[in-house]
Amino acid sequence: MNISRSNEILTCLGIDFGLKKVGISLGQTITCKARPLSILKNDEVFMKNIHLIIENWQPDVIIIGDPQTSNNVTLARELDKFSSSLESEYGSKIRIVKFSETLSTEEAKMLLKELRKNRILNKKKKQVDDISACLILESWFNDITKKKNGN
Repeated sequence: MNISRSNEILTCLGIDFGLKKVGISLGQTITCKARPLSILKNDEVFMKNIHLIIENWQPDVIIIGDPQTSNNVTLARELDKFSSSLESEYGSKIRIVKFSETLSTEEAKMLLKELRKNRILNKKKKQVDDISACLILESWFNDITKKKNGN
């Protein structure tokens, strides 16, 4: 499936994988927008919860944020295990994509700070993982749109 040339409407999950928490977002290629879906604890029931989300939303594509840094060997190893697990379980029917997510968590923190400052968001949200997942997914949407337009 060549997504950058497709005019299909695809449902997509964005995942910001962390050792303690995992942010999940949902979006569609028709709008190229993502919305926060969930923040899961990365614990003994994490994979069960991910499978439930996938079964419930039935995405066509799963975008997994890849920090592409070598300074956290444990995170890189666990991220590879996670993406390999999804690939072996769903790879025949869902496209699994690792996509650069450089600084998405920091960007999400700045975005939340700005929203609170402008009184758009009044609660003190401390967890940014689902917002990071949105940024990852929307960055991927931007990337495929550029490719579709020949840029």
